[in-house]
Amino acid sequence: MLKRVIVFGAHSYFGFGLCERLISESVEVNGILLKPRNPINKLMLDERLLSVGRNALLQTMNGYERTGNDDMTDIIIHCCDDGVEASLLEQDRQNLIKSVELANEINVPYYFITSRNNAEERLRKEHSKFCEDYLRDNLESCTTLQLPLLFGPFQPPTESIPQFLTSYIRCHKDVLVVDEPLLFIEDAVNAVYDLLEHLEVGNTYSFLPDLEKEDEYPMSLGVQMKTDDSQKDRNEKYVIKVPTSLEKGLKEQVAFIEKYKEILNP
Repeated sequence: MLKRVIVFGAHSYFGFGLCERLISESVEVNGILLKPRNPINKLMLDERLLSVGRNALLQTMNGYERTGNDDMTDIIIHCCDDGVEASLLEQDRQNLIKSVELANEINVPYYFITSRNNAEERLRKEHSKFCEDYLRDNLESCTTLQLPLLFGPFQPPTESIPQFLTSYIRCHKDVLVVDEPLLFIEDAVNAVYDLLEHLEVGNTYSFLPDLEKEDEYPMSLGVQMKTDDSQKDRNEKYVIKVPTSLEKGLKEQVAFIEKYKEILNP
């Protein structure tokens, strides 16, 4: 049973959601944050921290510094930065190096979690390649979890889905076709948490929604998801059999956009 976890990249879309799930299960979390320079992203992070409030199980710090409790850590998780701020990606690389050094020092399992992001694809690919190369060369064993394109509340506003939904709310009735699987953020967080202690160390896993029935994913709120056979050619897969429907997830995201419209559209 997990008692204490260090989460590098706790500021990221997936990383913060995972921290929330861990503390809800009474796991002590040391969340390593990076502060966005983008004012909207910064306000969104502040809102998420406020939503958690004062919780004895969650300790956050801006950048990693060694503490005496680190030796009692059960696992280290690095959530690859999922934004598009170049300065944050560089800081994320430095945190990756620190997280690997710590994992080697205290000899605990290491999980690297990355998710798709369709904004600034070249920059993201370069960053992902740096992380993968560094982990391969400097860590004896790393379990990698690859997530598809995520969506839902608090999704970074630079991505295509929140941008489209903001336009949709304003009655611009275009259509957004996403040619890859979409996974609701809560489904992704729950799946990763449920499997953390059961995955084979050193393997790479891809998380996917169950797309066997095409009619389960009709157009919803102007968004249509389409996939092709290339999505089947992956590493070991964990298929989420009952994912949140596209319609339900998008409605939750629309409600979020409307709730925080003063922040998202200053």
